[in-house]
Order: sequence, then structure tokens, then C-alpha cells
Amino acid sequence: MKKLRRKIVLGVFISATIVFALTILFVSIFLNAEITRRADAMTELIADNQGEVPPKSEINKPSLFNIYSYNEDSPFRMRYFAVKYEENDHVVVYVDHNVSIDEGKAVAMADIVKMSNLKTGDYNDFRYRVSDENDMVIFVDYTYEYNAVDLLTLMLSLLAVVFIVLITVVFWFLSNRIVKPFEENSRMQKQFITDASHEIKTPIAIISANAEVLAYKNGESEWLNNITTQVTRISELVGELLTLNRLEEVDEISDIEAVNLSEMTEAVCADFEEVFRAKNVQTSYELQPDVTINGNTDQLKRLVSVLVENASKYVTDEGEFRVKLNKELRHTTLSIYNTCEVDQEADYKHLFDRFYRPDSSRTSSTGGHGIGLSIAKRITVLHGGSIEAVPSEEGLTFNVKLSNRLKAHHKKGSEK
Repeated sequence: MKKLRRKIVLGVFISATIVFALTILFVSIFLNAEITRRADAMTELIADNQGEVPPKSEINKPSLFNIYSYNEDSPFRMRYFAVKYEENDHVVVYVDHNVSIDEGKAVAMADIVKMSNLKTGDYNDFRYRVSDENDMVIFVDYTYEYNAVDLLTLMLSLLAVVFIVLITVVFWFLSNRIVKPFEENSRMQKQFITDASHEIKTPIAIISANAEVLAYKNGESEWLNNITTQVTRISELVGELLTLNRLEEVDEISDIEAVNLSEMTEAVCADFEEVFRAKNVQTSYELQPDVTINGNTDQLKRLVSVLVENASKYVTDEGEFRVKLNKELRHTTLSIYNTCEVDQEADYKHLFDRFYRPDSSRTSSTGGHGIGLSIAKRITVLHGGSIEAVPSEEGLTFNVKLSNRLKAHHKKGSEK
């Protein structure tokens, strides 16, 4: 359940980060847009009044500045300058309201703006406007307002980081309570499977023994053979359930040692060679020599056996069976392909769920229980890897990736 706790906390962290980020982004965009609207309104006012900011009483468009708290002191607070182009290349410069800009720099900025053929825009820290007659360029300095928005954005970002950390920490402690019911339910399910499996073993053993006695006294019969077959199936199912249950109870594997996966895969495939030969199946093996990884020998052998056995059951007569093994830098890849009947509408992501069968062809007549692939997936996950089933028009491929970064160690009694 540690993974569930981590997923919950990670989900809260990501959600909080997205919410705060979008909020800060919206506030920043809104404030910058508001400043731009104010600057455009001011440049329009100055353009209408020949390069000067008029007193409030002389404004022809009073509604333009009502929302901006424009008052009698506003003309003295504004930092702006304007450049007016007259006939005979005569230029008039209004720089009385911005001491940081001299006439030469003002004319140079105005020339650059006129060459851009834009009516409004930003130039460095200034918002500019070219008059409708194209004979005046007005610059308004809104550096203070833009800096204030940047400072506010920074403060909000810092507060957001603090709140995100606090929320994450709080949910880390609360997640224990949130997960506890799921953990208890999972524990009870696993305990039920274990208890039920052990309880089933006794009557199965009795039935099997009685069937053997009857066969010894009365001879073989169709009914006794059916009983023996079903008892064997139930015994195998119980064993697989117990195996899967044990694998799901641990978060890491024990008894990690160097395993020659090439030799192991070759040996497992050899065990099923007669089955493939009986079906006239063409086999192909591309095994990179001496592929060695750290892992649990028994579990890795069970993984390969499950996949090869699965292929032997469902491969079509006179079909094809291919195995590829390749070691790369970070992981080792094992691919097992066999021709089979593929249901294109089936969701093969669920193929590793317990008792899942993608179509009617995967019936009990093949001898499977729908547990083997679940065991294979759990073993793969414990070895830091992944497994997927990739259907094609003619068959199915199982791709297994196993981590090359597990360190060899031995734990006594951690797993039986």
C-alpha cells in the first residue's frame, strides 16, 4: 500500500501545483493586460491633446479614465514623452515629463517605432502609440507598474510553493488514514485466499486418494479419470493463487543473484520443444549469448515458463513460435511471439488480470486458469520491469523488460 500512498500524495501535489500555477498565470496575464489597457488609454489621450496630458477638467473623453482614478495630480505623476514630426523635417520633442530621456534618444526611439509600421506596442519599458495622422509618436513609461506585477507574481509563486509543500506534508500524514481501509480490505482478501486455499487442499487430497483407491479396486473408468483431471486442475489453481498471493505480499524480491537468462530461456524452450513439434510449429530463437542479470532464479524461471507455456497452449497448428532475448544498457528485453487467433476487439491490457480471458477460444480446455500471466506480471514488476501484450493480425507478442540495475543480495527467510 506504500505505492498507493505515494500515488495519492503525488496526485495531490500535482493537482495543487497545477491549480496554483494556473491561478498565478491568470492573475499575471490579467494584471499585465490591465496595465497595457491603461497605457494605451493614456497614449490615446496624449495623442488627442498634442503631446500633453491635460487636466481632468479638459478631458474630452471622461469615461476613458474614470475607472483608472484619474485626478488633477495625474498629469504630474505621469512619465511620458512625445516626438512630433512637422513639415520640412522639423521635429518637436516633448521630454519635460521624463528626465531619463534626452531629445536625441527620444527621436531615435520614435524613428525606430515609425519604421515598424505599428500603431501601438512595447519598446523596452515603454508603451507607445503612433497618432492617427502618423505625425506623432507617444511613449508612456509603465516600468513601475510592470515591476510591481513581477514582484507580485514572485511573491505569489513563493507563497504557492509554501502552500504546496504544506498541503503535500499534510496529505502525506492523512494518506495513512485514507489508505488504511484499502489496506485492510486487501489484507483480508489475501488472508481469505490463503485460508481458503489451505482449507481446499485437505478435501482435494482426500478426493484424490479415494479416486486412486477406487481405480485400484475397480479399475480405470471415464468417471474416475474426470475426477482425477479436475482434482489436478483445482490443485494447480490453488498453488497458483498461493504463489501470486505470496508475490503480492512483498515489495521487493529476495535472494537476488546473477542469473544467466540466455541459458535459462534456452532450457525452458527445450522443455516445450515436443509440444511445438507435435503441432508442426516452426520455432525460431534469437538469444543473445550470456545475457546475465541480477534477480531471483526461481521467479525468473517461472516468468519464462509461464510465457513459453502460454505460447505452447495457444499457438496455431503449423504456426510459428519466436523468442528474442537482447540486453541493452538499462534493461534486458525478452520477446515471445506465437501465431494464434487474435480478437482485435479485445483489450489486451487486461490480459494480466486474474482469470481474464480475451475471447471464447481461451477456455478451460487449454488447461489454463488465468493466473499465470498475473504471476508473470508481478514477477516482472518486482524485478523493476514491465510487460505488455501486443496483438497483431496473425498472432500475439509478449514484450518483457527487466531492469539491469538490481544489486545482488541474499535475504534469509524473507520469502518462501
